[in-house]
Amino acid sequence: MIHYRPALASDAPAVARILRLSMRTAMPWLPDRHTPDEDLWFVENRMLPDARVTVVEEDGTVVGYMALSAVGDWIRHLYLLPSHWRRGFGTELLCRAQAETKELQLWAFQQNLPARRFYERHGFRAVDFTDGAGNEEKTPDVRYLWRADGSQFDAPPLTYREMTVADIPAALEMRFTTNENAITPEQLEQQYGVTVRSLTPRLSAELKGWLCAADGQVVGFAMADRSDGEVEVLAVRPGYEGFGIGRRLLELAVDWLREQGCSPIWLCATPNPDLRASAVYRHLGWRKTGRRVGADEVLELAER
Repeated sequence: MIHYRPALASDAPAVARILRLSMRTAMPWLPDRHTPDEDLWFVENRMLPDARVTVVEEDGTVVGYMALSAVGDWIRHLYLLPSHWRRGFGTELLCRAQAETKELQLWAFQQNLPARRFYERHGFRAVDFTDGAGNEEKTPDVRYLWRADGSQFDAPPLTYREMTVADIPAALEMRFTTNENAITPEQLEQQYGVTVRSLTPRLSAELKGWLCAADGQVVGFAMADRSDGEVEVLAVRPGYEGFGIGRRLLELAVDWLREQGCSPIWLCATPNPDLRASAVYRHLGWRKTGRRVGADEVLELAER
């Protein structure tokens, strides 16, 4: 039998065990800053007294919990025993919290893609990214926001236009901020030979680019090469996902390549099914070819 109830002081050992086992299993790359005894002390002296904690029991055993802040409706923790992942318990805990408030926020580690996709499926939007300097683990994180009225998805005023040579530095600066398929300036130059200097003559020849701006800053851009039909780059600034920017930029690039008579139209993508881009490409008709360029897989756009 499944039962959801407020946590009791006597639940502390079970909650501390779930906290440690779930975190270490889901995020083995995360620095382990505490001992099991310290976890228990935290649950007994900080979490249970200061937060609203709901546990889920199965046949009398606590198998998961959610901790909400006493003020402000922040999700502090949502953890389940690994043996109980993907059985709907996390969804039920989250939906119960959503039914009781108009707004929820939380922090997740940027690298924890399964958790991020879980919250995104339930209406949360990433609104702030940091380098992790403000958290105990010093690991890059992301703030998520959910509102009952859906206003977390209200798009800011966006403008789209063709790129010029003068836009290249700002576009590349934006590219280095992305989280999915992240890359540094050094990697971009060493692995692909791409710099402001190398792109400048190409943008006047075989390349064409498009960018999206919001409040005077570049929040997305795409570039396509008519010499071989490749969409060379598609990038959206963190915090601006979910507004259709990537889809619109990709549409502009594909339409132009078709006008140039390119066939097939293709791109390279990181072969990680947890990445947002993977689902978008599949939905828009991009198909695997079985070919690779380095670590990336080559996708082709299915003919209409």
